[in-house]
Amino acid sequence: MRSISENMAFEQEVILSVKSFFKRFSVGRALSQANAYKRKGFSPLSIVLYLVQLVFMHSSMYRDSLNGEKSVIEGSRDAVYRLLRSRHINWNTFLFAVVLKVCTWVNSLTSEDRLTAIIIDDTLFHRPFSKKLELLSRVFDHTDRKYKRGFRSLFLGWADGFTFLPLAFRHMSSNDKKNRYCENRRPTDNRTCGAWAKKEAVIKSPDVALRMLKDAKKYGIPAQHVLFDSWFTHPTFVMDIYGIGFHSIGRLKQSKTRYWVDGQPYTLKELYGRSKKRRGKSKYLLSVKVSIQNSEEETMDARIVYVRDRANKKKWIAFLCTDMELSEEQVIELYGKRWSIEVFFKTCKYYLKFTGEFQQISYEAITAHTSIVAIRYIILTVEQRKKVDLRRSHGDLFYLFTDEVKDIKFCEVISILISELTKLICGITRLDENEVLKLMDAFLLSLPPHIRDLALKKKAS
Repeated sequence: MRSISENMAFEQEVILSVKSFFKRFSVGRALSQANAYKRKGFSPLSIVLYLVQLVFMHSSMYRDSLNGEKSVIEGSRDAVYRLLRSRHINWNTFLFAVVLKVCTWVNSLTSEDRLTAIIIDDTLFHRPFSKKLELLSRVFDHTDRKYKRGFRSLFLGWADGFTFLPLAFRHMSSNDKKNRYCENRRPTDNRTCGAWAKKEAVIKSPDVALRMLKDAKKYGIPAQHVLFDSWFTHPTFVMDIYGIGFHSIGRLKQSKTRYWVDGQPYTLKELYGRSKKRRGKSKYLLSVKVSIQNSEEETMDARIVYVRDRANKKKWIAFLCTDMELSEEQVIELYGKRWSIEVFFKTCKYYLKFTGEFQQISYEAITAHTSIVAIRYIILTVEQRKKVDLRRSHGDLFYLFTDEVKDIKFCEVISILISELTKLICGITRLDENEVLKLMDAFLLSLPPHIRDLALKKKAS
């Protein structure tokens, strides 16, 4: 027996909300800038709109086809798969164009004194059962300390402390062919965007991050600082970022890397031991001005800020900052905004179907799908920005935005039918209302016991 929907307008509300976002932030124009044009069949805008809505409707292309739902694809998946596998669409250009519009809107809601930043981090794109996915490789998962099958997804994002927006990404494969399970499955045209993406997938992550930062500078993303964790904090990488036009703030790990003070090289531990610490309950323990040096022996001034480790008060954590005009408190506060990219990773994996929605085997398809997931997150971010409750998380917002329609219980259906039947009999006959109610009671008593008990229980309540 099919359940009866209580609110048939729910789906339309979700569709209108997503369409409003697409219109307000010119998603169609962004697709045109990314070289996504209609060649035949459905338009790219209608397909992207349909794919974005799927997760909010708790549905999929497969379920739509089974239920006979009329959608943008109307039973034909070829248009969707053509878009996902297209080599000519530059999905990073698409994301930059959308995010730039959203950034302009977000900045109009905040103070000009608020510091914004670009964040660099990576996460595991896990495909454990795939064998024929292009450039699929053996990658090391730093969380579980194991090698797994998939990609290292390198992301670039923008944050102001409350809002995070994904800017660009690249699914990184191994540069060693021995660690790759599958190579290119189709002939590659080196002039296409897909070919460039595959070339970037097999080079070093810092080089790809620098290319994305150059794109962020070209598009005019409003930020002056770049945040990253200890995996990216290296003097050469920091100085390359400064050459692009950004300052860096990164966490340092205890290694053999030397930092120069008064012409003498010191490690982090040696520098901490020889310097005088601050007393009392200060936000930081120590601040030291140092010089860093790259492989070409070029130098640059920077500051190292030591703070107490919350997990173990006997230990410390060090941050490197190239912006000498920032105070130590501002350095700590600004680096704290890096955590928003971790929230982004969790939301995409647990709620927005980052890895499990499509099982395509082309590299272009997983790139396109990741862009769709990023747009879904941006929609949630915009909705969160509109809300007053600052404590609401993206997970709560997702369930609020996609809360399934509650179904009417069987006893409620019986109650509604009897109520409408009572009104109908009173309207077309000359019987008194009390007589009609007695007639309905007699009807209920004549029903099978399991239906009668449910109906009487509902009537009593």
